[in-house]
Amino acid sequence: MLEQYAFPGGMIIGTDSHTPNGGGLGMIAIGVGGADAVDVMTGFPWNVRWPKLIGVHLKGSLNGWTAPKDVILKVAEILTVKGGTGAIVEYFGDGASNLSATGKATICNMGAEIGATTSIFPYDDSINRYLHSTERSDVAELAKSNQEHLTADPEVLQSPEEYFDQVIEIDLDKLRPHINGPHTPDLAREVQELGAEAKSNGWPLEISAALIGSCTNSSYEDITRAASIARKLQNMG
Repeated sequence: MLEQYAFPGGMIIGTDSHTPNGGGLGMIAIGVGGADAVDVMTGFPWNVRWPKLIGVHLKGSLNGWTAPKDVILKVAEILTVKGGTGAIVEYFGDGASNLSATGKATICNMGAEIGATTSIFPYDDSINRYLHSTERSDVAELAKSNQEHLTADPEVLQSPEEYFDQVIEIDLDKLRPHINGPHTPDLAREVQELGAEAKSNGWPLEISAALIGSCTNSSYEDITRAASIARKLQNMG
């Protein structure tokens, strides 16, 4: 999706619930069921109820081991698994521009876990660099020449509460690594709180297996981070 099909200002209908991955490049990407997809492919209009607009104002920059995924884990804690139902989630603010394009895609990808119709980021330099690195320089230049149409208007940034049905603010400087679950993706806590919570709830205290990747965290950025941890452990013997 991100490497070949997504582009700023585009729209795509897909049959995977994580189609909104494309929102990381500023695209309206919506996952639908098979029947709806057939309608679209045969030329019938796809009808959708007018969505709510949820704005997520990101401030600051991620630091330490905090990752883009922690942003959506925090959003899931705030909105719960049903809080985004029937809504489009739009991220904005200086914090949004401080995230990598693949990080943005991770956040949009997991928007499905809060029930959102789709999620989207504004076009910025990180998206431009990603398009160039995936050999789509022509798309990058076209998007850059139309940047004013791919970002929020100044009045929206100045008074977001007048344009969104709900506004959430997250300070990336203060955000810490999160672990969500078990059983539901909106059961959130910071990593250091998990041990005590597991003991109090009688959860297993040993981790026997872990998955690094999936459609949410399979970018070079995520794999490199995991490899760095493994390398350090190996060096420690």
